[in-house]
Amino acid sequence: MKVLTLEEKRWWLWQVPEKAKYIGKRGLPRKDARDKASGRALYCRDICLPGMVYAKSLNSPFTHAKIKSMDTSRAEKLPGVLYVLRWDDPEIKWPPAPTSSMRPRLLAPYLSPMAEFYGMAVGAIVVAEDEETCDEALKILMEDTEWEEYPFILDWEEALEKGAEEMMAPVNWEFGNVEEGFKQADRVIEFTVRKSEEDTWAGVEGGVAVAAWQGDRVEIWHYGHGPFGVKTILSQFYGIPESNIIVHAPYHGALFGGITWLGYPDALAAIAALLARKLKRPVKILDDYTCFRGAEWQLGTYKFKVGFKNDGTITAVKLETVLVGQPLPEHSLVKLLKSTKIPNMAIHAVWPKVNRPHRMCYRHGSQHCNVVVYVINRVAAELGMDPTEVALKNDGWHGQSMEWINEHIKPAEGFPKRDSLKEVIEIGKKAIGWDEKWHPPGAKRLPNGKYHGIGFMAVEQWAWVPFTVGNFPRPISAGIKVNKDGSIEILGWRSDGGTAFSTAYCQVVADEIGVPYESVFHSHFEDHGFVLWQMGGSAGVVSNLIPIIAAARKVKQMILEYATQLLGSFNGKKPEELDIEDGFVFEKANPENKVHISEVARRITIFASADLYDYIEAIANRKSSEVYKGPASFQPRTFELIEPYARPNLIRQAHFVEVEVDPETGKIDVTNVVVVNDVGRAINPDAINGQQYGGAYMGLARNHMEAIYYDPLTGVRLNDNLLGYCVPLMNDIGKIDCHIVETGMAYGPYGMAGCSEALGAALSMVLGPAVYNAIGKWIDDFPITPDKVLEALSKA
Repeated sequence: MKVLTLEEKRWWLWQVPEKAKYIGKRGLPRKDARDKASGRALYCRDICLPGMVYAKSLNSPFTHAKIKSMDTSRAEKLPGVLYVLRWDDPEIKWPPAPTSSMRPRLLAPYLSPMAEFYGMAVGAIVVAEDEETCDEALKILMEDTEWEEYPFILDWEEALEKGAEEMMAPVNWEFGNVEEGFKQADRVIEFTVRKSEEDTWAGVEGGVAVAAWQGDRVEIWHYGHGPFGVKTILSQFYGIPESNIIVHAPYHGALFGGITWLGYPDALAAIAALLARKLKRPVKILDDYTCFRGAEWQLGTYKFKVGFKNDGTITAVKLETVLVGQPLPEHSLVKLLKSTKIPNMAIHAVWPKVNRPHRMCYRHGSQHCNVVVYVINRVAAELGMDPTEVALKNDGWHGQSMEWINEHIKPAEGFPKRDSLKEVIEIGKKAIGWDEKWHPPGAKRLPNGKYHGIGFMAVEQWAWVPFTVGNFPRPISAGIKVNKDGSIEILGWRSDGGTAFSTAYCQVVADEIGVPYESVFHSHFEDHGFVLWQMGGSAGVVSNLIPIIAAARKVKQMILEYATQLLGSFNGKKPEELDIEDGFVFEKANPENKVHISEVARRITIFASADLYDYIEAIANRKSSEVYKGPASFQPRTFELIEPYARPNLIRQAHFVEVEVDPETGKIDVTNVVVVNDVGRAINPDAINGQQYGGAYMGLARNHMEAIYYDPLTGVRLNDNLLGYCVPLMNDIGKIDCHIVETGMAYGPYGMAGCSEALGAALSMVLGPAVYNAIGKWIDDFPITPDKVLEALSKA
């Protein structure tokens, strides 16, 4: 195997091919467009096999309860019921539950006798000839089950006061010296922000899995981000050889992160496989309640103490949080650390256990972004400064200024000395008319009688670097083959959730090899032995394009070499004397001498593959505990020895929101939105715009619309359906103006970064500053509902 040089490993410096026709081009038809628009696209819910039966689980009607006894005899006698699987079934060997509360336990939640929150799948699964019979049997089963109810707690602060069990050990973390930072400050402020109601993964396609056996081989249709996980479960816990497990990854809808990429879909698929083996019939297991069985990590209370100079320079931030569920290891200060030069910050975080659903990463990162939004905007408000100026003054990374980054980091990493934050802010300010519209808080009433407000936030862009092998259960790899007709096939197994990733991969491969976009295809529904990272824009394209580009370059070189050996028109020529354009191999010195690549492919097999490990081997096994030691822990020219998360993020996003607030009703109208994302390099601008529009809707909805409400007496959810759970429609948000910046300063191939989750998280509390600018009162309890606006206006 070829040993790669350090420069070859620096994938972020790979250049777009000189004659590229498709990278960055608008108007290309998406590879999945025709199937999805015509209705021919096959989703997991569409799978219907001969003799297939259905399975559904019992959902707890209580918030905190245990099954004392369950009589399944009546349900089992119902015509059409084939089997009732109980939690104590001796025939089923359940894998142990992971200790991490971040990920829903694998199979245990479905057959555990203990319900920890309302709607949790517990006790039993009914298998019947049709869905209606499943539902009827579950009603009977509910009547014949005796429960023991326990006290429940929904509020995290109440749980803390009552000494409830903690989900994990408290975190105390400090960067720099916070107390010294407060001494250096001219002013110190304290305030509290609270996310009172959770927003959930209100997806449009509930959980589903289908399994069927052919002898010793099981065939599975998987719903979720990572179709490979079920293979691990069935092979490790049930001794089924992976060669006997076939997993398909059909289309699935509403892939917003969350429950679709945790252990849940793998567990559902494993259950379907076990039931299908027992009943000797195909089984489709359905879990429509999935959409309301998980929520974001941002729920909780955030107590801030911020020190700053009179010129807006922030010297220290101290954060105390009481959060629900388990966050990522970075905790809530990560984006403040990665987006600013603030030299001193500290956090004390606790996670008391409450009887709410599992927390998970969906529209991920809001709890990190919210900290940056409020630190910058509250300091600006106290000083009467333009918040965009405060953001620019504090821009940096790991306590270091952007000037330091320009001198020590960018030259060593091969990046230009562009100022990403300045660029995105300038574009956003001009687009929304910031200089003309920004005004002192509460100072502008419109002719319609409403208050006018405008708000701003800026934070690092979603600049993921490739996942290391230690963080990924299977190698990230890709294969590319040239078919006999000259078409190109990308082999890389992964799920599809609507993010246009296949289109981007095909654009890149077409340009790298020199063939028409129309002749490149991605075979991602089946396992060909190559597994791509599961997620979409943020991590998927950044990680997956490395092996895809590497394999494409190998294929192009193979075509040129074989052309000199097998085609008479190129006898005596060297590969470097040839090139490929529009699918034709041609002689550079004599372009008329050309042959279609199919003439080469007919004579010999052309296939190449690449593994991400070959390009990140030097940083694959670094520990996350080594990340946050600050700039003194590394030398700029030896970044290859540092975990990817420790690399400086040099690109930014900035977003502006204009609102009108009705003083009579408290209603907030979002009238104008400008979003600006520096994505490093835009592979597919149309897809990025789609992510910007969709993310803006989701993020803004979390500010004042999306919320799950609970009955305080019973703990039952009151609006766990798409009628009562408010998501924004087209008329609920005004104009959204999307802008893309390409500085090339990210750590993906060609200097690219991801975009997908950025808006949904970044905009999740931006209405706070906008409403403050409108009415002159801070409303720090989210979501900002009309009653809270009216209460704030009523205060002197």
